[in-house]
Amino acid sequence: METIIIRDKFDFEIGYLTKSPCLTCKSRSELPVCHSECGTLDKIQTLLARGISCQASSYES
Repeated sequence: METIIIRDKFDFEIGYLTKSPCLTCKSRSELPVCHSECGTLDKIQTLLARGISCQASSYES
């Protein structure tokens, strides 16, 4: 299944993580094997992928 990301939110609208959800996960003993099938991490990654950085990138040559 392919997820289409619509980049419609700025990073200040999404926020940031203050604590890894893995710290209190019931499957923590299975780390790092469990991360590829984790629904919580999938939701977080999808939400963060929707963000558009509000920082201006400046490149000096």
